[in-house]
Amino acid sequence: MANPSRERSNVARIFQLMRWMHIHPAYMALPIALAIGSALFEGVGMGLLIPLLNVFLQKSFSFITEAPYIGPVMHLLPAFILENDRLLFGVLLAGFIVIQVLKNAFRYLSIISVAYFSERVQHHLRKVLFTRYLSFGKLFFDTTNIGHHNTLLLDFSRRALLPLTMADRYINSIFSLTAYFVMMLAISWKMTIFAVPLFFLLHIIVRGMIMSIRSLSRAIAQRGSELGKKSVEILSTIALVKSYRTEREEQGQYTRISDDMARMNYRASVFHALILPLQETITLLVAAGVFVGALAFFGRDQIASGSALVVYFYIVVNAASKFGGLSGFRGTLAASSGPLDEVFKIFDEEGKYFVKGGDKKFIGLKDSIVCRRLTFSYGEGREVLQDVSLTFERGKMTAVVGPTGSGKSTLISLLMRFYDCPPGSILIDGEDLRSFTLDSYLARVALVSQETLLLHDSLRNNITYGLENVPEEALQDAVRRARLLQFIELLPQGLETPIGDRGVKLSGGEKQRVSIARALLKGADILILDEATSSLDSQTEKLIQEAIDEAVQGRTSIVIAHRLSTIRNADKIVVIKDSRLVEEGALQELLEKQGAFHELWEQQKF
Repeated sequence: MANPSRERSNVARIFQLMRWMHIHPAYMALPIALAIGSALFEGVGMGLLIPLLNVFLQKSFSFITEAPYIGPVMHLLPAFILENDRLLFGVLLAGFIVIQVLKNAFRYLSIISVAYFSERVQHHLRKVLFTRYLSFGKLFFDTTNIGHHNTLLLDFSRRALLPLTMADRYINSIFSLTAYFVMMLAISWKMTIFAVPLFFLLHIIVRGMIMSIRSLSRAIAQRGSELGKKSVEILSTIALVKSYRTEREEQGQYTRISDDMARMNYRASVFHALILPLQETITLLVAAGVFVGALAFFGRDQIASGSALVVYFYIVVNAASKFGGLSGFRGTLAASSGPLDEVFKIFDEEGKYFVKGGDKKFIGLKDSIVCRRLTFSYGEGREVLQDVSLTFERGKMTAVVGPTGSGKSTLISLLMRFYDCPPGSILIDGEDLRSFTLDSYLARVALVSQETLLLHDSLRNNITYGLENVPEEALQDAVRRARLLQFIELLPQGLETPIGDRGVKLSGGEKQRVSIARALLKGADILILDEATSSLDSQTEKLIQEAIDEAVQGRTSIVIAHRLSTIRNADKIVVIKDSRLVEEGALQELLEKQGAFHELWEQQKF
């Protein structure tokens, strides 16, 4: 059986989303007012059907002025109209047409106002979700799937608010049913006693369908997430697929997931589509039983006139249809359960690894950056850094070396505020790193990483990313110092050349030099280089090393080095092994110790 509290919960959650988006429910006042107007005109139109039918059945207008409700209105007409049957019929017919036109006009305006409102709400939800994603720490994205987030932003956000797109039907159905019930009571309260159980019967039948739709909704949401994950995963690693010729296997997996989702969508559509015709069939059968039962119990003369019975039957059928609108809305609420669950997970605070800044403004490094007994781990896993204490002095180059997995890149991620460090573990000029605002601190720090991050945009926009009003002279100077000038001159569109998705049109060395040019253009005090010359040929490495040597001049630089030959000019070398700092000192000093650094040096000596 369906759970009404669950449906109310879904409505409450939609309103909660609206509050988070600062959209007041009062914006629904206009669609509601228009829906009420439409329902009122619909009820009045139904009422006019009775006198119009009586005219044809009795071929007389004499009863009109004495008829309840409509009689007092007729007395307001001029006497010459009341005395002329044709004019009176024309007035009745014109009134009926005008009322129907007004009903449809109000209905149309209600639909388009709800459509506008729902589209704006969906737009704002996408914005809020995207902003929410941008506020999460990098560790959240390290531990979740980008394909799922893409599906949530583009699909689940729309389906979660789908009930809003049907709100006009729901509102119209409620007020129309109210008008119908009043008309049914006015025509014959006795028959209404028999008719009301009809709607309870419909309610019981529909409840089972709603429950099935709700369970299918969650399964569809899960499959939709898996489909999004698979598509992004495979398309982003297409080189791996091509090199191992696994196109058929990946296509098979994608087809299976898509096929499961299609079957579930079809089943949900079958249940949804079955609601209305089943209701109409039951309505016709039960309505016939209502008339037979009422006639048998009360007798023909105890109920209503022939024309009133025809209108009553018409109202019952329409009321069932409107009740179907309410049931359809309940079905939509059930179908939105899965997407709503996924959307609300994004608004949950748990597991988002927020990195929040303080309220102090960082105006530049004056003395040193100090790591004081720094310990860090990813969740419940092993400690990636254990009790690390070291100092990065202002204006000097400090190289950090060590075996793969020793914690070097994690240290850089903490300095870049990708991850939140423990309180008091990283100090800048004696102040806790966490006390500075993120904007002021990161404006003074530039990163050149081993994985160059580039956008599907022009070369110019990639170099100037995140910067505003960059002078052309400064851009050209950064390009020259990054050893990119000769390369750019060979491009057909120069700096305006698109570089493809993630810079696919550039070589590894060219990507690194773009990253160096970006860092140079930023003009940051602190320059961090994370294995910037790894996996490059000797000629390209020499070119990039020249750019790096020029970039570090006059700056506090922290260099993660894979090739130890690139750090000969470092003022200090720090060795991290098994998550701990094991050695530090100048190059010659460490070589003479013949410790951990000497061992790494000997391994690369050839």
